[in-house]
Amino acid sequence: MNDVITPTIIGPKKIVSYYKSGDPTRDKSWVSKLTDINIIRTKRITDEFIDICLKNKHRIYLHVEISGMGQTIFEPNIPSVKQIRDKIIELIKRGFPQKQILIVINPILQNDNGLNAVKLLLRIFTEFKPLYVRRMRFKLLPYREIDEKPGKFTIANNNISKRPEVRQKIHMYLFKNPSFFRDYWNLVNKYRGVVQIDTGDEPLIGITELMAFGLNNKNDDGTPIIPYENGNRSKPLVNIISARNPVRCQNRCLLCPFRF
Repeated sequence: MNDVITPTIIGPKKIVSYYKSGDPTRDKSWVSKLTDINIIRTKRITDEFIDICLKNKHRIYLHVEISGMGQTIFEPNIPSVKQIRDKIIELIKRGFPQKQILIVINPILQNDNGLNAVKLLLRIFTEFKPLYVRRMRFKLLPYREIDEKPGKFTIANNNISKRPEVRQKIHMYLFKNPSFFRDYWNLVNKYRGVVQIDTGDEPLIGITELMAFGLNNKNDDGTPIIPYENGNRSKPLVNIISARNPVRCQNRCLLCPFRF
């Protein structure tokens, strides 16, 4: 999982905060910690969460993560695609700026199950009014080849692989399809003219989020608002307002990369 490190903030610099792990709709401790700009990562949207976002719409940017597996054995406590879509529509209709919402498709299984989920989500978020997004981010579930079995793959994240419930219940759905990337890129390219798709080239948190608030990545003194550890775009130096030592939240999603 991407690491995020807290820098020392001095003087009149913009402070960017990140709710990295956990469920911000269940844990409200982050609300009292909001700073100039706040990126909130969530898989759930509730009525109370909508109210919080509306009160703080001048400083909240949402990374709404959807896998297409809500209400299944993978994510039994996460809303379905239709439920989360309806909540996003409600949020926007009540006044939250759509430019401050990024739809993140995560994780994408590298097989037909994952490909079908991507097809469904692309259609839902680009073809049906009243919700039409301009930008989405895709994050693949990483795999690695098994040393003693060339051509065979397993989940790259050992924290997931060692979970008994993954091995016993759902491992049969997690195979890697050799033709996945051909079909995946054909699908992505089909939608390039409709929606901007980030497939890993952009920073975890960066200029896209800042531009939504009319900012570039410069403080008044010329220093970057969001610096990166050793220039690594997956390691922004921002303030963390979720758990310092991330653990799986009570949603207990089977493919959550955090410790259990």
